[in-house]
Amino acid sequence: MADGFTQPGIDQRIVQAVRYGVEWVQLRDHGARPDLVEISASVLVRRLRHIDPRLVVSLNGHPDLATRLKVGRHEPAHQVSGEPSFHPRGRSTHDVSQVAAAREDGLDYVLFGHIFETASHRGEAPRGLDGLADAVRAAEGMPVIAIGGILPERVPFCLDAGAHGVAVLSGLMQAPNLFQAVDAYARVLAPPLLP
Repeated sequence: MADGFTQPGIDQRIVQAVRYGVEWVQLRDHGARPDLVEISASVLVRRLRHIDPRLVVSLNGHPDLATRLKVGRHEPAHQVSGEPSFHPRGRSTHDVSQVAAAREDGLDYVLFGHIFETASHRGEAPRGLDGLADAVRAAEGMPVIAIGGILPERVPFCLDAGAHGVAVLSGLMQAPNLFQAVDAYARVLAPPLLP
């Protein structure tokens, strides 16, 4: 997840992460002006698709812009889906009722969390691995992506709880060595080539 993608230097970090092997980028910047989001997203999506045409890109909020850019759309937990757009279409969720509502709305995936303690949710109790497993059951087959405090060593526990994958923000965007960070997550997410 690329939070603050309109801020100087963040775009370069995103580009490098994709060059190092990140396969899905969710662009998010809650505090940016809409015109800045549009300009930044337009330029960045073009750059990212030049690097990897198969890259999955989602835009948090801004459904009209997501449609124009032909990228996936990600909604906040309280938003109800509008017209179908490009895929994937997902939503942030924090409890099983929100997961069930997203499934009923026909979304392609949900982010569920925060699973572990994280600086962005200080003072809020994490949902934990049991909460994640409950969300996976409520999803009834819709992919659930775990988010919040996801370190490489925690990824296997999330997958064992049934998560389809993980979303990572500070683990990549604030890593001292981006290549090593991408590699650490890739190693725990990718199946081994040999048994």
